Amino acid sequence: MDESLDAIWKALSDPTRRSLLDALRDGSMTTGTLAARYPSLTRFAVMKHLRVLEGVGLVVTRTEGRHRWNSLNAVPLKRVYDRWVTKYEDYWAGSLIKLKSFAEREAMGTKIGTEECRVAIVETAIQIAAPREKVFETFLSDAGEWFYESEASKKTGPVRIEPFVGGKFSIVYDNGDENLLAMVTLIKKNKELRLKGDYTMPNAFIANVTVKFTDEGDGCTVAIHHRMAGEFDDDLPAGFEEGWQDGLNKLKALVEGNGK
Repeated sequence: MDESLDAIWKALSDPTRRSLLDALRDGSMTTGTLAARYPSLTRFAVMKHLRVLEGVGLVVTRTEGRHRWNSLNAVPLKRVYDRWVTKYEDYWAGSLIKLKSFAEREAMGTKIGTEECRVAIVETAIQIAAPREKVFETFLSDAGEWFYESEASKKTGPVRIEPFVGGKFSIVYDNGDENLLAMVTLIKKNKELRLKGDYTMPNAFIANVTVKFTDEGDGCTVAIHHRMAGEFDDDLPAGFEEGWQDGLNKLKALVEGNGK
């Protein structure tokens, strides 16, 4: 059995930890706000439960000033679902829903369909042994070096991020074509960058990505907060998470190894 799944089950076995996850379904909360929900527990006890959930990836955290924000990460729950829910049941349920939708459209004589609007959040971060100013500059100027590239779709042109509000985050192909991923909507030099766009999704889809650069010891932490809404499949958030993690790992290698 996958030991990481075993750890997730153990984390979920405690009713207080399940209650904390329920509380975070509606959005991120500070540790203080969560602790106030449990008057019978000390703040230390609540923090201990949160550390267990964070250890198995069910909760991700970020620090803003003196506050520590906690957010639900549904990816481990999806892994449990995929491992333990009967695939045949999932298949038949999905097939019947599609049949119902098809029959209703045919009966109405129209090809117009509706899709459920969904919301998901992906958060990930990495520590880089370099000054924050250097990491920020490399993130912008060398986007083509760290930007996620899958084996299925290789880049054929440079990736660029124009370093100003209204600037384009795009792929420029060798033949002159351009694929716009997002636009820069906020830029705080050496501190924060915000990108908004459809990231080439063909569906009704929009995503806001906030990238924060904070000092961490002698280095810097780069944190990604990616909120998405619209029509998308179950595996899309995990795909974006994989992409950002790949990109941040490449950024780390680039900054720490290029001797700029």
